[in-house]
Amino acid sequence: MPSLLNKLRMLDAEPKKPAAAPPAAASHSSFHHTQALFPISLFSDQSHATPELLKTVFGCPFPERVEPEDVLFLDTETTGLSGGVGTVAFQIGVGYFTHSGFVVEQYLMHDYPEEAAMLQTLNALMQRFTVLCTFNGRTFDVPLLKSRFLMNRIAHPNFPEAHADVLFPARRLWKLRLKSCTLGHLEEQLLQVHREDDLPGALVPQTYFQYLKDGNFEPLQRILDHNKQDIVSLAQLFYFLCKQVAKPQEIGYGEDLFSLAKSLEKNGDTEKAMKCYRMSAQSNMHNEACQAMARIEKRSGHTEAAVRLYQTILRHDGSDVNACEALAKLYEHQLKDIPAAISYTRQALLILSEPSLFRSEAVQEQQIALQYRYARLRRKLSAQSK
Repeated sequence: MPSLLNKLRMLDAEPKKPAAAPPAAASHSSFHHTQALFPISLFSDQSHATPELLKTVFGCPFPERVEPEDVLFLDTETTGLSGGVGTVAFQIGVGYFTHSGFVVEQYLMHDYPEEAAMLQTLNALMQRFTVLCTFNGRTFDVPLLKSRFLMNRIAHPNFPEAHADVLFPARRLWKLRLKSCTLGHLEEQLLQVHREDDLPGALVPQTYFQYLKDGNFEPLQRILDHNKQDIVSLAQLFYFLCKQVAKPQEIGYGEDLFSLAKSLEKNGDTEKAMKCYRMSAQSNMHNEACQAMARIEKRSGHTEAAVRLYQTILRHDGSDVNACEALAKLYEHQLKDIPAAISYTRQALLILSEPSLFRSEAVQEQQIALQYRYARLRRKLSAQSK
């Protein structure tokens, strides 16, 4: 259901003759249409974006051949941020590569009757591309546009079959270090882009509603500038992300290497995951990386390798309870060395008995479990000696 607030705004916004478009803008089937060209040098090496790597990064199939000219970058500005049938994409930005550079096209409707023409233009453009790239477009932009195509009786929208949504792999790779993975934060931290006088996204709908009332086009220029930067940053992040996955040796942060390794391991690429874990172990993620490698070795039946990794953790940090517990299990069940299992269980209990340790519920539960293990191992050793 459309929100009551949006209904009231639409009713209140009497159609008025729009102010003259800026000199750089051109009229295109009645709606506002602009183009801008950016040099290819702004973007990371595009050769890394092979179909195989794209499938690894985005988790969906891609065409057998993907050239930069095959990818359409898309972002919308809407009358609401929550979606729903009352929400309209009043401005659509697209970007694509040509031999001359990166082109950003922007469509903006002066009023609601221009929506159909704007969508038809977008639909004609989309059929030229085999890959669509968005930022959270899988859950917002694309469903919204599909709804608007339907409302305007455009039965067969030409969305490319392959959809690369940068938000999800960005979270997997950078959330551990950066915490926030909004497009604005990612472009600041990864691309060193710092916007000036940028219009906050929350103000976009009301800025457009005000234009519908007074016809003053000038405030909309800030929306267009905001959207234009979104499109350029999206394309930059797309290729930067591909490069990071293709060349992990160039990643400068242990957290990012560790996150990439986890993602690769989850996708079944254990060999490359181990390489990334080993590089991550040279950073502040030493213990976490060694634990992850030990789990892989244990799962593969390489008990001795797993033991060495857990022992490496203890040499690096003698207070790692999890490493002690893991070693106790390995020595008991795989190596059948009960005295060694008892020794590592005792070491874990001593660590947990430190007075300075915060006695959380999880710590208490772990301590109780280790006490049971210690008692059971002692009984097992006693039975073996009889």
